[in-house]
Amino acid sequence: MLLSSLTSLQQRVVSALVLAPISIGALYLGGVYFLVFLIGASAIMAYEWCRASVETTPGIVTAITALTVISVLVMTYNSNIFQLIAIIISGSALTAVVAAFLCGKERIVWAFFGPICIGVPVVALMMLRSLPDTGFALTFGLFLVIWATDIGAYFSGKSIGGPKIAPSISPNKTWAGLIGGIIAAMIVAFGVNSLLIDGQVATIGILGLGAVCAIFAQVGDFAESAWKRHFGIKDASNLIPGHGGVMDRLDGVFLTAPILMAILMWNGI
Repeated sequence: MLLSSLTSLQQRVVSALVLAPISIGALYLGGVYFLVFLIGASAIMAYEWCRASVETTPGIVTAITALTVISVLVMTYNSNIFQLIAIIISGSALTAVVAAFLCGKERIVWAFFGPICIGVPVVALMMLRSLPDTGFALTFGLFLVIWATDIGAYFSGKSIGGPKIAPSISPNKTWAGLIGGIIAAMIVAFGVNSLLIDGQVATIGILGLGAVCAIFAQVGDFAESAWKRHFGIKDASNLIPGHGGVMDRLDGVFLTAPILMAILMWNGI
């Protein structure tokens, strides 16, 4: 009752004050603590994805989707990237086959991509956090950049306004907001490089990486908005007051975490 009397922005702030210490604490402790945190988030996202895309009430497809992602998370410690991809693809194929029999052929594609859309980013986060020495700094830095993107885009979009980027998908997103989000992300990325990883990346490189992460965070946001609009829902769920569901909170991670992990692997880190 108390939360319902608050404005949307006030609800977002209260929810963030409650959830931020939990997520940051799990991230800081790492290991099994971060694994459990990601398992919980993955199970909820599996429910959110399947409820909208495949089956209205949790069933076998939701269970297979969740178990696939949880299995690949647990296997992250003892498997290479190719084995992890094979597990995700196998789970996606099984999910699609089951959905074809139980939910209709029109749900096959959505069922297939469920474990991929959820599994790839959470596995990337687990791999990032598991990196020796820099794991916490890189993962925490990524979240800081994404949060800065959201905050910068929100306030610059509100204060400046201007042309919309894609009003048919996300009517509140403006080009001014995108630019503000990119600038905020670059500033925070520079701070992360200076304070958390001892300036290991050249200034031009870290500013560019911040901009890239901001752009792909916004692309992830648009992709999730398009998914919700396709199925006629406002939020992935009502779990987090002011924010919607877990997918609504982690949409900025869907592309940025895998891309950052791929960049690090390409450079032999």
